[in-house]
Amino acid sequence: MKRLKDNKSLLIAMILLLFLLVFVVLQSDFAPHEDKERKHVSMIVYGDDSVRWENMRQGAGLVCSEKNADLSLITMMTENDIQEQKDIIDREIEDGADALIIAACDSVAIKEHLRGKKLKIPVSFVENAGDISVPFENLYCAAPDDYRMGYELGQSIVENESDIVTVAVISENLQRDSVSLREQGLRDAIDGSVGKIINWSRNDHEKNAGTRMFIQRALVSEATDVIVTFDNPTTDALLDALNNLNASSRIYCISTSDKAVYNLYSKEIKVLGYPDEYAMGYLAAMYALDRSEAWKKYRDKGIEYRLVRKENMYDEDNQTLLFPFAN
Repeated sequence: MKRLKDNKSLLIAMILLLFLLVFVVLQSDFAPHEDKERKHVSMIVYGDDSVRWENMRQGAGLVCSEKNADLSLITMMTENDIQEQKDIIDREIEDGADALIIAACDSVAIKEHLRGKKLKIPVSFVENAGDISVPFENLYCAAPDDYRMGYELGQSIVENESDIVTVAVISENLQRDSVSLREQGLRDAIDGSVGKIINWSRNDHEKNAGTRMFIQRALVSEATDVIVTFDNPTTDALLDALNNLNASSRIYCISTSDKAVYNLYSKEIKVLGYPDEYAMGYLAAMYALDRSEAWKKYRDKGIEYRLVRKENMYDEDNQTLLFPFAN
């Protein structure tokens, strides 16, 4: 009888011990983990408008949340102050950033600045940064084929306009490789296929003028049928200038701004080139935080872009690209 009682007590003890072990295991699985190895990614962009970079930030933020990293979006006071962006880069490095994502205000100047740093942390460019193969072992560029996008925008002008049309090309922010490649592609596509190409660029007296004022001067100085822009700030400035002058034109542009999308709907913009900035941010962060996994999964995946007209802006794929947070 006593032996039976002892066996029963032993069985109860073993069951209690088993429950205790299960409880400890569950607690360790669900307890918050220490963030001892949590990384920090600094996303350094040009301009002072953080909303302009929201699509990229969302893409990069998704990767950071999956890879146990924090993401900081750092804007500048201006669009084109090279020294300001260099200082921000230096500060973030000194503060211990584990990776950098950069939208360079000047592609050559910022690449040269990084070259002199001999960085050991990964750096991803969003927007085209030209040749980054040597000596940048830890660099990646998340950008569409900007030359091809510009070329196809030019082809749309040739297809939609007459062969005697006058086309004004606004040359602005060419220090960014993404913009210069887009312009080069467009010029190659329309050369010899339109009536006249006008180059609108700043004169010596307009170097410090606002973009809108420079464009307004061009609009009242020279007549044109079609106007072309290649980035967000120039496109928005053109739209503001036309509005101020109570004028209109046929615009072909590359931009991701809300103003550009609205004016596509209102037909001021005839064709809008729109790159997938969410994917740019996502891939930039993937290569910065887990290069080997990114290489395996995405080495053959390019950044998508679309040429959108009002007639097809609500097609499923175009709508997803233009209105990513409405889906």
